Amino acid sequence: MNINEMEKVGSIRKKLGITQTGLAKLAGVSQSMIAKIESGRLDPAYSKARRIFEALEHEMNRKHETKNAREIMCGRIISLSANDELGKAMKLMKENGISQLPVFEGDTCIGSVSDEMIMDWITTYGEKMRTVIVGDAMKESFPILPEDAEVDSISSLLRFYKAVLVKKGKKITGIITKADLIKVMK
Repeated sequence: MNINEMEKVGSIRKKLGITQTGLAKLAGVSQSMIAKIESGRLDPAYSKARRIFEALEHEMNRKHETKNAREIMCGRIISLSANDELGKAMKLMKENGISQLPVFEGDTCIGSVSDEMIMDWITTYGEKMRTVIVGDAMKESFPILPEDAEVDSISSLLRFYKAVLVKKGKKITGIITKADLIKVMK
């Protein structure tokens, strides 16, 4: 490894989204060593430089193994229209073992229905809730990500939403839930 290669450590690290501390842990060196190398104030021993580059290479390979939305999504989207009744939502959830449904108007997602929302309606309206129109009860639409979105983006959204819709161009092509994400994690 020569000086020119060592000058690339900072830019490679940043492209991979790794902090100096993170790289230091991966390579088994100190964070201050990484900072000094990146600033050009230190030319490390060959063994340390090799460990740093091996750690960077490992992270590059790991990033390439990362699944994207297209690989995780379920291409069969079970959905409702705004004119359906909540009774239909309950039936679809039960029959398909799911806990959320997007609401579509044509090809556009306009809202969502979840098991938690239905429980709130049951508590408030009892059996009458079956005839409530989905459009009057639905919550906001699930977020939409492109098919090439990575796991980090998907998991961040699933912390706050029941599902994420996936699109190719302007067309919704799939849906991802927490259960889908858990199935693909090693």
